[in-house]
Amino acid sequence: EALQGYRQVLGDAHPNTLTSINNLAGLLRARGWLDDAEPLYREALQGRRRRLGDAHPQTLVSISHLAMLLKVRGRLDEAEPLSREALQGYREELGDTHPNTLTSINN
Repeated sequence: EALQGYRQVLGDAHPNTLTSINNLAGLLRARGWLDDAEPLYREALQGRRRRLGDAHPQTLVSISHLAMLLKVRGRLDEAEPLSREALQGYREELGDTHPNTLTSINN
């Protein structure tokens, strides 16, 4: 319901809508509904790239989340370049000791 409300009131490209999309994808992933989560992760990532830019921390989170989902699905050839992109972005934008950077290294 929250996502539908954001879409109606704020539009698909609003940062709050994109966060809601990403959060719903995370919930679906946690439930094991990977087929449902993947298109939402992709939508959030595409929207954040357009709205916020490739190097924005929220975009990097979306890149990381999609990479983790693809890794879980065994699609390592798709996951690896995304993981590398996220790690490089975190290092450049947040530094080597930021928790997001360290998590990205671990993943």
